[in-house]
Amino acid sequence: MTISTKSGKKKKALVFHPILIGLYPVLALLAYNIIQLDPIYAVRAIVVTILISIAVFALALLITRDRYKGGLLASLALLLFLTYGHVYNLLENKSYFGHHRFMIIIWLALFGLGTYGIFHLKKKPRTLSTFLNFFSVVLIAIPLFQIVIFEVRQSNAIPKAVTNPALDSIWQPQAAAPADSPDVYYILLDAYTRSDLLKKEYGYDNSAFLQELRDMGFYVADCSKSNYSYTPSSMATALNMDYLDNFAGNIIKENRSFYDLGETIKHNKVRSLFTDLGYRYVTFDNDIWWLDTTDSDQYISQYASPWQKLLNFKILGNFEKYYLRSTALRVVDEFTNSKTNTLDKALLSTEKAHYDLINYNFAQLEQLPHSESPKFVYAHFVAPHFPYVFAPDGSFEYTPTNAPGYVNEIKYIDQRVLEVIRNIIQTSKVPPIILLQSDHGLAEEVRNANLMAYYLPNGGDKALYPSITPVNSFRIVFNQYFGANYPLLKDVARSASYQTPYSFTEVDFPCTAN
Repeated sequence: MTISTKSGKKKKALVFHPILIGLYPVLALLAYNIIQLDPIYAVRAIVVTILISIAVFALALLITRDRYKGGLLASLALLLFLTYGHVYNLLENKSYFGHHRFMIIIWLALFGLGTYGIFHLKKKPRTLSTFLNFFSVVLIAIPLFQIVIFEVRQSNAIPKAVTNPALDSIWQPQAAAPADSPDVYYILLDAYTRSDLLKKEYGYDNSAFLQELRDMGFYVADCSKSNYSYTPSSMATALNMDYLDNFAGNIIKENRSFYDLGETIKHNKVRSLFTDLGYRYVTFDNDIWWLDTTDSDQYISQYASPWQKLLNFKILGNFEKYYLRSTALRVVDEFTNSKTNTLDKALLSTEKAHYDLINYNFAQLEQLPHSESPKFVYAHFVAPHFPYVFAPDGSFEYTPTNAPGYVNEIKYIDQRVLEVIRNIIQTSKVPPIILLQSDHGLAEEVRNANLMAYYLPNGGDKALYPSITPVNSFRIVFNQYFGANYPLLKDVARSASYQTPYSFTEVDFPCTAN
């Protein structure tokens, strides 16, 4: 935009395209991942990008001594810097140029040619700058529109308990449970593989862990399977006591992201039934937005709010790490990792934060028997799932690969789980109900082979059997302890890929347990 003065001279036009062009990559990344990410965790990346764009623009102005040419130079530099990682991803191992040594030369050549052209631009730099202002506004509007529309839709969505007419017609609590009703603990160990296949696939024998559970009174389902192969579908089914078709049909029919199943996890049928029975609902912060149930009766977190977490600058979030690798900083990351590993050590704050989170949640879970009862506790631990942050003795040790990271983590998790469960049983005034389960295994070929163990006191374990699946777990709990009469469903394991989460194939795993 150009403004004329009374003297007839034109005021210099505003130049803001470097700021908006600098912002576009981070907003586009946020818009693309909006279903999987709370936008609050992109705030720091956005603020830092704005500051960097301003600094680059200021430096370009000092070099060129001209606002239009300075703006063009800054936009060129920011565009090349912020898109390097994306282009590299497209070319890596697919082209002769998909190597840093070639990409760097090409990028420097583009910057050099662009800089030469800008400095020798004699005609209408103002016109080109005005065009880029307009173009940058249109460019930035696209991801902003996607983000705003998503947030408006989310804010207008009223959280509702999952409805399932078939289940509702079978049983509904008619009165609150007695005050001396048992607390119910649902403890999830993410990606813990079933014992026989854990030994076969990873060479680790966890029979001592299972025997200690049995000695405490647990029933271990030796031939258990998860109903689905990924966390959203597996947890939605377990907590709604039915297969996806019967309560999430619209999500499947519309082929929506399976992260949309998060609402069926947060406001699940089991929660609704326990609430009707007068139970408090207790959940934990596990740093996964579509899984975190912040509106429970008691939400346990190290932080008073997400903003407090953002102010902890020692933690580099997953979105921030991915964003950095989409820029030219990817070269620095991979170079230092291959040499001194210094940058990797600098980024370990994220893994250390995960380590601290798991330890904090275990400690809080251990203390819950002293809190008000009755309560239904859903404690989902993202372990032994990657990132692997535990050494066998429980000290912090980040291992970036499954071997030996996965087994090392299981060795410690086994020990800590036994300590926590033993304490819960010993300090509970009324013998508790404890369901210890994993949502799925690890390796793709045995992903539905999961861990399942039950502490159902006073004869509740009589209804259990070796091949039980999660869809029937809470049906048995409500039948045995609360007077329900849910029929047990056929135990079916369905596998799907991450890319096509609703294209299911039924699978089975021969049970080799003794």
